[in-house]
Amino acid sequence: MGPMEGGERPRQPGKIRSILLAVAVHVAFFALIVFGVSWQSRPTPPVQAELWDKLPTGKTTVAPKPEPVKPEPPKPEPPKPEPPKPEPPKPEPKPEPAKPDPAIAEKLEREKIAREQKELERKERELKEQEKKEREKKEREKKEQEKKAREAKAAALAKAKAEAEAKEKAENEARIKEAADAALQARMSEIGRYTNRIRDKIRGKANVPETVRVGTEVQVRITILPGGDVLDIVIVKSSGNGVYDTAIERAIRSAQPLPVPSDPELFSQFRSLNLNFQHER
Repeated sequence: MGPMEGGERPRQPGKIRSILLAVAVHVAFFALIVFGVSWQSRPTPPVQAELWDKLPTGKTTVAPKPEPVKPEPPKPEPPKPEPPKPEPPKPEPKPEPAKPDPAIAEKLEREKIAREQKELERKERELKEQEKKEREKKEREKKEQEKKAREAKAAALAKAKAEAEAKEKAENEARIKEAADAALQARMSEIGRYTNRIRDKIRGKANVPETVRVGTEVQVRITILPGGDVLDIVIVKSSGNGVYDTAIERAIRSAQPLPVPSDPELFSQFRSLNLNFQHER
């Protein structure tokens, strides 16, 4: 006889669980109502009183008031039953990771290598550029130092040259001055020598009378021509004795030609010659 024979039906496990769950919910609800009502109905405190069989005589004594009955503290509510926790959902199985495509992986690897190569080339370029800047900087510093050294050397040479030139110039000027002084001294000496010769020659030609007092002095200016001839005689300052003045003038003309230098430059000092003549015995 097969399973469907005799009017029997197969059991349904899901339906039985639903019925049992409904019954458990009703029982819990009923228990909640019963405990809740019993907890809310508080008992009324009893009333206390004293009974007298006879009334007291004499003074009436007032009975003390009974102390108030302290109410009982309310009982704590019983904890509510926790509802049944639903079963946590089963975690869904994680999908298996897809296997990488070899072609894509190879492409990514090539791109990674290319990026790394570019980064390496960039760093090499930066390093070369930095080294180039360092070399250029050192070269500039070297050139600047060499330029400063050349300028310092040139300045030192220029200073030394200027000092040497100044020293030489000073020495030359000193020599020139010394030579000029010597020439002037020699010239003055020559002028003095020729002046004395001219005066001595005129004195030798002077014929002064005995009546002229010693110390009589006359000043004359003689204009002389080259060769010693006298062009003119002027009494600049008379002696006050006409005889003496005339005697000196005749002596000058008699002394021609006067002894003058043949050097034209030196003769220029004798072209106009002032002489003083003081009578002596």
